[in-house]
Amino acid sequence: KAKQYTSECVKESGVSTEVINAAKTGQYSEDKAFKKFVLCFFNKSAILNSDGTLNMDVALAKLPPGVNKSEAQSVLEQCKDKTGQDAADKAFEIFQCYYKGT
Repeated sequence: KAKQYTSECVKESGVSTEVINAAKTGQYSEDKAFKKFVLCFFNKSAILNSDGTLNMDVALAKLPPGVNKSEAQSVLEQCKDKTGQDAADKAFEIFQCYYKGT
């Protein structure tokens, strides 16, 4: 499903392949299209609720094997209240916060 969502969200957001490839190496862009991509992916995977809040249970369930869930939950607790100028900005802030926290 992640590959399907990625493909769909690349089309919907218009994010460039270069930005996606850079993100895979941990280099995240402030690019508007990338922020829209993150929001799209979070929405499709139900990591964000319809009201834009973080769905902690889903976020924890979608973590890859081997990730310490209690540590991840602690980081997510710190990140869940991030805000932004719009929904895409907020999703990006949560995403960046989690990445930095781990």
